[in-house]
Amino acid sequence: MEIKKFHLSLILTNQCNLSCIYCYENNKSKKRMDVDVCKRILAKHLNRPEYDEIEIDFFGGEPFLEFATMKEVCEWVWSNTWKNKYIFFATTNGVLINREIKEWLRKNKNKFWVSLSLDGCRESHNINRSNSFDKIDLKFFKECWPEQTVKMTISKETVDHIYENITFIHSLGYNISGTNFAEGIDWENEKYVRIVTNELEKLCRYYMKHPEVKPVPLIHMAIHKCEDERQKVKWCGCGEHMAAYETDGTECPCTFITPMTFGEKVLHKIHDIDFHNHELFIDEPCFNNCYLDPVCTSCYGANLLSNGKINVRDKSKCALMKIRAVFSAALKAHMILKKPVDTPENRKSLIAIKKINDLYNN
Repeated sequence: MEIKKFHLSLILTNQCNLSCIYCYENNKSKKRMDVDVCKRILAKHLNRPEYDEIEIDFFGGEPFLEFATMKEVCEWVWSNTWKNKYIFFATTNGVLINREIKEWLRKNKNKFWVSLSLDGCRESHNINRSNSFDKIDLKFFKECWPEQTVKMTISKETVDHIYENITFIHSLGYNISGTNFAEGIDWENEKYVRIVTNELEKLCRYYMKHPEVKPVPLIHMAIHKCEDERQKVKWCGCGEHMAAYETDGTECPCTFITPMTFGEKVLHKIHDIDFHNHELFIDEPCFNNCYLDPVCTSCYGANLLSNGKINVRDKSKCALMKIRAVFSAALKAHMILKKPVDTPENRKSLIAIKKINDLYNN
């Protein structure tokens, strides 16, 4: 039986202690969420009969700027009884995790998980994230949450080090849950297409030589889904099985679509959107004409940022998606040859591999 989960994000602060070069949250302020606002929101969601589990994510800005609030709220929740199962998360740049915070996190590591943003080796990370590499205790995060993944962003300044940065993170013992290309860049530029192709080829060869390492989603796409019957469904639970609360308690569809990123005019425009109507979120030309549509992620906040429409995909990454598909196909073909098991997924994958190569590998 499928577990029904609701993803709840509390934006504790609009401030951040870093100035990452690719940050799209341009409306930062000194606003912070009051403890009582946090408690009111959590009390509302932790007794919801339609869900089995609530995933509670402390967000920002940098959420550990408000550690005192975070600590008080968690301990209040832990001291009470709720209908729903729940777990706490926080996404952090890692810089503020001092001795006091470490002690509290270590004590509660089984019920409070932390996801670290790490953009690769020292040089690339420092370029992207305000020279913060040496301020992060990487061993601490690995010690407390050995199964937790890290998140990585690729900027135009570090794109030519994709292979080096990803393999460096693997050398630390981490898997990578997401490798996002920064927003607001013309990734269709021939220079970037050439660089990404070269970097992903090296990365593909690395995974072929190291089958014990879990491949990053960048070239480990579920290409078999391209052969599934197409359905008009949203990519995520944005505004439906997911909500983010601003510092004043205002509900937003997700952590991307908030006042930190968008002005009142844009937010007002999406106020009346029915987030339960999946058809409103479908990019019809992509759905009808692109073979990769079933595996081409669509971030509705990124769409809104790039072209002002929730449903129209940000086309600046189309070329990159095709490159990713070619190397995902190559890696999947290698895996099947190494372990030729006849499964429905593998049969679909073999068809997808041929089609992807015919369409995009030229």
